[in-house]
Amino acid sequence: MMQEKRIPLAWSSRWRRIRLHAVPIACFAVAVVACGLLWQRHGSAIQSVGEVDVLRIDVTSPVAGLVVALPHEINGQWSLYDHVLAGEVLARMDDRQLRSDQGLFRQEIKELVDELNQWKDSSIAGADTQTAQSVQRAWQYELSQLTSLLQSSLSMPASVEAVNLDPSAVAPALPPTVPDATRAGLARLREARQTMELRWDDLDLRTESLEIRAPISGTLVAVHCWPGQAVPQGGRVATIAADHGQHIVSYLPEDSRLEPEPGTQVLLRPRTPGAPQLTSEVEQVGNHIERIPARQLLSPTAPQWGIPVRIKMPSDVSLRPGTVVDVVFSTAG
Repeated sequence: MMQEKRIPLAWSSRWRRIRLHAVPIACFAVAVVACGLLWQRHGSAIQSVGEVDVLRIDVTSPVAGLVVALPHEINGQWSLYDHVLAGEVLARMDDRQLRSDQGLFRQEIKELVDELNQWKDSSIAGADTQTAQSVQRAWQYELSQLTSLLQSSLSMPASVEAVNLDPSAVAPALPPTVPDATRAGLARLREARQTMELRWDDLDLRTESLEIRAPISGTLVAVHCWPGQAVPQGGRVATIAADHGQHIVSYLPEDSRLEPEPGTQVLLRPRTPGAPQLTSEVEQVGNHIERIPARQLLSPTAPQWGIPVRIKMPSDVSLRPGTVVDVVFSTAG
């Protein structure tokens, strides 16, 4: 018999068959795999919205007074959105009353020194050797304490001759043989000296209060007073927003079935284009229901209430205060 020879198909026909049958199946398989990967990475439902906390601190004046300067080392004066470091002077208050009180304090110290010298001279006159030595030691101790106070109130050595004694030395006591009048005079002088020490502590505290310093590093988001304005005690001087957030605050809607606990893993998705996903954990869960802020509503058209959840700030990335992130809580376990 004569064997029939089949005519081979043209490559164009074969390619058409592949396009019509194999390519759609391959594309479908690739699409299924891609959808699975995308769902695993981006497709799980967003359960809440979190916001990096914005720490704002109102800097207040500890004393009432007149603002004389808002000293800035570079620009001369602090202005809105200037960056400030912790400990920098934000405002300087009028110190005229303080300088007047310090001058009066120094004058009273010198008068007390004169009284101390008069007490020593009158107590030594006609006294025996033991009494004179005891009075001399007591005089030296009291004079050293008054001299130290006077030197503390001045930025230069005191005009009264200093007596070098151990500052930790205990005030010497007078022996029983010393007359009562001498004892009473020394007791009065020591009480006056202790009163001056308390006054100096108050003046020193007032001196520190005249320079209002920044408690944290951050940005000045508000300046509430300017040079020439009077500020009451406790009045606001400026508001500082911290450079970095400490944690992320989210709210779990009250109708949610999720019950996160401290240590629950969460997935954070910053809304910045190209930002990587972050993992963190729950630090603390509130025990009361609050109204969810407008920026953190899943549906901005209707108000919503939820339980506040504090989430640990991821250590591998720095998020600006106020940054909004989508939050997905882990349901494992």
